[in-house]
Amino acid sequence: MVRRIENLQTFLTASEVDRLVDEYRSGATVNELAEKYGVHRATVSAHLTRRRVGRRRPGLGVEEAAEAVLLHLGGVSMRAIAQSMGVDRKAVRRALVEAQAMS
Repeated sequence: MVRRIENLQTFLTASEVDRLVDEYRSGATVNELAEKYGVHRATVSAHLTRRRVGRRRPGLGVEEAAEAVLLHLGGVSMRAIAQSMGVDRKAVRRALVEAQAMS
């Protein structure tokens, strides 16, 4: 019986990993890099970990968090806020929880 390969694996060269790390340090997201290099985001994360690159916590800045809180108080869903701000719903939730803890 011959096993069928579902997905082709993409291996990055050392110079591609160097560029990937530089782009991450310049502000590119893990998802952007995964798409650009044709690899899974877990692969990007693994390369960053191997290179001992400090990871950014995805989230909102102070002003963005304040805006998210105001939008949510105005009745906008966390999902809609997350989509409009380009972050995941967990980042919005974190901002709301932190704002509630401060009040």
